[in-house]
Amino acid sequence: MKTILKILLLSSLIALMTFSCEKDTIVKNCGCDSVKKTYVSDMTGTLLNDSLNGTFYIYKMQPGPMYIFDMICNQEKVKDITPGSEVTYSGYRSSVCDSSQFNIGNRFKYDITISKIQIKQ
Repeated sequence: MKTILKILLLSSLIALMTFSCEKDTIVKNCGCDSVKKTYVSDMTGTLLNDSLNGTFYIYKMQPGPMYIFDMICNQEKVKDITPGSEVTYSGYRSSVCDSSQFNIGNRFKYDITISKIQIKQ
């Protein structure tokens, strides 16, 4: 009986260690915390404010027409820019985690961590 109890305890301990270690190795491939990002530079668009969520994003319509929405991860970078301003920006873009309403047809939504932004001259 003691042998069975030792085996059960040892198996439980190994299972606990295995599953807790897996959580540490999960790689996030979407959103602002994504490890998979693409650098974009000298993009232009219109800075807009989503008043319902209190967040800023940059909207751009490209030929085709194709609509791009860059949801800004680091909101502090745009706090001094008036919404509606045309901006030039660079940063690290990643896919959003829930793209169910976007990325269909000609609408594309991304998360972006801005590295440089200025009002377009």
